[in-house]
Amino acid sequence: MRRILFLLASHLLVLGVGFGLGVYFLPILTAPDDPPVQQVQDAMGQARYHATFHRDQKGSDALHWADGALSVSATQVAFTGKIAPGPDYKVYLTREFVDTKAGFERIKTDAVRIGEVKTFNRFLVDVPPGVDVEEFTTVVVWCERFAQFISAGQYRTPG
Repeated sequence: MRRILFLLASHLLVLGVGFGLGVYFLPILTAPDDPPVQQVQDAMGQARYHATFHRDQKGSDALHWADGALSVSATQVAFTGKIAPGPDYKVYLTREFVDTKAGFERIKTDAVRIGEVKTFNRFLVDVPPGVDVEEFTTVVVWCERFAQFISAGQYRTPG
């Protein structure tokens, strides 16, 4: 009986570790190529606003973070740096800066989702027609599937 319980526990542990590794590595293995460096640099050079994602934000942790330069223009949000790999990342514009899961959940209904992140070194997200970046102050990356804050960068002050 003891052997059966040990085997059951060890197999469940291996299954859990395997699932966790799959959730982490699958987005890396299935990620499309990053947008070309020159294309991202051009977008950043033409942007009106600039901000930074910091790895050490209050709501970030060892598995959920971004670190790098962010630029916002009327038509695109561009990023170069590193983002912790994960599934189902969405890019939102918000009217106030938040740096935690609870903070984002509080204002999510007023945020505007503008696109997805499927690459982890650079991204370009087109701002949808009808969305005015001047009405917002902050870019937030959020993991929709697991309701997890990844990072935020304030590109302009309110007012």
